[in-house]
Amino acid sequence: MLKSFQILMATMFKESISDIDWAYKNTASSVLLINQGDRECVEEINNVKMISCVERGSSNSRNMALSNSVGDICLISDDDVGYVDNVEDIVVNAFIEHPDADIITFQIVTTEGKPFNSGYPQKKKWHNWRSILRCASIEIAFRRRRIVDVGLSLDTNFGLGSKYRVHDEIIFLHDAMKKGLKILYLPIPVVIHPPESSGTDFNDHLITSKGAAFVRIFGFKGMVLNVFFACKKYREYSCRYSFPSFLKTMFKGSFKFIKEDYYR
Repeated sequence: MLKSFQILMATMFKESISDIDWAYKNTASSVLLINQGDRECVEEINNVKMISCVERGSSNSRNMALSNSVGDICLISDDDVGYVDNVEDIVVNAFIEHPDADIITFQIVTTEGKPFNSGYPQKKKWHNWRSILRCASIEIAFRRRRIVDVGLSLDTNFGLGSKYRVHDEIIFLHDAMKKGLKILYLPIPVVIHPPESSGTDFNDHLITSKGAAFVRIFGFKGMVLNVFFACKKYREYSCRYSFPSFLKTMFKGSFKFIKEDYYR
């Protein structure tokens, strides 16, 4: 029986819990706040517990949240998002109505109430290896006990502030599927995020990280995705990179991962 709900929120360099704009969050649910900064301490006020630490990297933050969480159902969060009304009831009821789902991904809407991503499916569906590539961390909720039981955590080589700066959440979902967990998508908005400008600010670190992540997820076959990705995103990077140079940088990341991390 599901008894409790908890939001696992990442932040940085906060002096106290009150530094967060809780009015914008629009939730009175239990929150575990992981605050990466320059000190180590624990603060707790009402329904919010903040653990301050000196580690860096989004995957380290998520893993600390996982190891300190207590909710039956947990929702991954960042400090720049808010929530729709009654988010706790929406998420918990989704798991009650879908008892086979270990992880559920939801939708993000912008502050104007529009879908954050234009490609959201209109109907619920079980995720597969391809569909998880479109997921964002703040869409993800899970049954904590199932995550703990299979020993699932985030790969600390990936994510912002890590060796490879992207796709820690996608690797998390991929590893969950490999461990036999079932992941459901529901076309239900739960989280509010400010709209972002279209396109990606490509640079060498981001591109090499993409090449590394594709191999981490799909093995050596992931290098084929380098070609598809370079073709698909050409208009977004063509002002800074030629197609051959972009692809070469992706393969540089793939080979770096294979040499340094693949067999570890």
